[in-house]
Amino acid sequence: MKKKKSYSIVKCLILTICIFLVSLLLIFTYSKKLNYGLDLKGGFEVLYQVSSLDGSKVSDSDIKATYKSIGKRIDTLGVSEPEIVIEGDKIRVKLPGVQDESTARERLTTPAVLTFRNTSNEELMTASVLSTPGASLDYDKKTGKPVVALSIKDKDTFYRVTKSISESTDKLITIWLDYTEEDSYETAKCGESGSKCISSATVKEGFSSNVVIEGNFSEEEASTLVDLINSGSLPTKLTEISTKTVDASYGSNTLLLIAKAGIITFIIISLIMIYFYRISGLISVVSLALYISLVFLFYTLIDGVLTLTGIAALILGIGMAVDSSIITLEKIKEEISNGKNLHQAYIEGNKRSLVSLIDANLTTFIAALVLFILGESSVKGFATMLMLTIIVTIISMVIINRFVMSYYINTGKFDNKINMFIGKCKKIKTRNILKCAKYNIALVVIIIVIGLIVTITSGLNLGVDFKGGSAITLKSEEKINIKEVKSELNNYTITEETKVNDNEYLLRINESLDSEEIKTVKSTFENLKIDSDISSISNIVKKDLTKNAIKSLIYASLAILVYIAFRFAYTYGISSIIAILSDVFVTISLFAIFKIEINFIFIAGILTIIGYSINNTIVVFDMIRDRLNTVKKLNEESLIKTVNESASITLRRNILTSITTLSAIIVLLLMNTTGVKEFNLTILFGLTFGTFSSLFIAPYIWTKLEINRLKHPKKIDEDDEITERIIKGING
Repeated sequence: MKKKKSYSIVKCLILTICIFLVSLLLIFTYSKKLNYGLDLKGGFEVLYQVSSLDGSKVSDSDIKATYKSIGKRIDTLGVSEPEIVIEGDKIRVKLPGVQDESTARERLTTPAVLTFRNTSNEELMTASVLSTPGASLDYDKKTGKPVVALSIKDKDTFYRVTKSISESTDKLITIWLDYTEEDSYETAKCGESGSKCISSATVKEGFSSNVVIEGNFSEEEASTLVDLINSGSLPTKLTEISTKTVDASYGSNTLLLIAKAGIITFIIISLIMIYFYRISGLISVVSLALYISLVFLFYTLIDGVLTLTGIAALILGIGMAVDSSIITLEKIKEEISNGKNLHQAYIEGNKRSLVSLIDANLTTFIAALVLFILGESSVKGFATMLMLTIIVTIISMVIINRFVMSYYINTGKFDNKINMFIGKCKKIKTRNILKCAKYNIALVVIIIVIGLIVTITSGLNLGVDFKGGSAITLKSEEKINIKEVKSELNNYTITEETKVNDNEYLLRINESLDSEEIKTVKSTFENLKIDSDISSISNIVKKDLTKNAIKSLIYASLAILVYIAFRFAYTYGISSIIAILSDVFVTISLFAIFKIEINFIFIAGILTIIGYSINNTIVVFDMIRDRLNTVKKLNEESLIKTVNESASITLRRNILTSITTLSAIIVLLLMNTTGVKEFNLTILFGLTFGTFSSLFIAPYIWTKLEINRLKHPKKIDEDDEITERIIKGING
């Protein structure tokens, strides 16, 4: 029998090692296959305002047609992993890895309306007579000069028009690109570089065969013309309203820092889990490695583009994954403390924790889903990654983790060595949590009041996302001479200057730089051997961002509230929402007090806090639910006792979860990852106070509401019936 158990342990170890090695292999393989966004790869992002050519209201069909035309033009640029997103009457274009921004911008926005006209400027034909694709690069057989060959689809129309031209006085047909009413054949200088009249030809007879456009083209100009003709004309006018450019070197440095932060965080979490939970903690660490590998694998399979915010969501998801394991292990420890053996405790602990895990992860998933639906740009990437991490958490940290753990338990090797398997299991000392809640609530109120006063007197430090203008991030391997930088920017009004360190500065200017100005500024910094990341937001878009941010918060709260109402009693919903709002307002207040910039990624952080806060609160109320089922007669005294016991039992779990999650955030802050700094600070403040609100504020308010129900029943005085109603409401 002993030999069989030893053999089983060997099999367990082999299984654990295999899972870990496979996980490392997947991480190594698919981390190289990930598609990186422009903030990590370099390139640029442009947001266009779409408007109709005739000044009327732009239709959805026109926007979709413009979207398709932009897609065709990007294909001709040879850009890998481009991203085109319709945002109402705007289109956002992300082009990672693009080096020649000017050419790309020109090709994207050139209307490319091809028309055939006579010398009186009358339109005879459009590009509709051409095949698809209708143009190709060719060379004149006599001169060897590049020409554009046109493939004719509507040969009848082409013959009829050319026949009429051959019978006219001057026998000339002109080909125009983007003709306007101000243009004229007499002044156009057809065939010259830069002219809208790209060619004029003498027609001696009607013909229906393919033709060539001859002009004084360079090979590059002819190739560009081919691409524009084949991509089709833009049915709308595109106006550039915001732009962001990132140097490849800037992005690579940030990626390296975040990779280091991820490794350090994994080591910290591993040490914490093994210290508190011994072998079961080690199993959780291996499952965590599997979790990371599966996230990389699935993100690659869905062709996701990894950005700074996506990496932040991944690291945040690691904390949530560990939390799923901690919830189960703490339930098992509680059952062992109540006298059950390891096998019984494992079964009962898994059973009791499953509902908590489902509710906790679903609420966070709801917040991420709202963020995905209502968010824009990189926020969508954050939401996508967060939703993916939740799905993978269920697979790796719940299903596979439990399977491996059961394998170890079934060997029987740890029946008499429980501490070695899961750590010390002892009765939790009950603390007067509800009494402590008063001090926590007082602290929260003080911070919110101070924050409100600061906001009223000096306002919030709104970033370029909400104020408009341009934000410039400067990085250099050498010490930056800020006086030299400012002298180079003397044509602009610098409103804010922040020194991160000697090698990094953040500047903000009131002006919204256009593409040419961005190019000039970046060139200036290159001469100074400084890498620059420039974001420009016009007044057109900042109002939409503000509206979108508020709407995201409202809808996220409503979505969570609906879920709570469906799963739990209304008293639980009220107390949870108050706790959530306290976390949100405390975080905003701290940002106001310390003058930290609030940008759009701050909203992602706030929504994450909402999901996290409800996650922690559910765990506390889940414990209250369990213990209420054992209460024979419910009164004020037994209710208070049950809440204090439940909160005390979940205290260590909430603290450990916060430590593991915050370790990632703190490491990122210490690594000085500028791109997600505001997001990290949001989570740092929100999770710190969220831990306390789930332990103190939510249970305190819930207790007060339920005591009020006990003291003031509407029509029923029987305690048993009141008890039944409360327990039923909590259980859903």
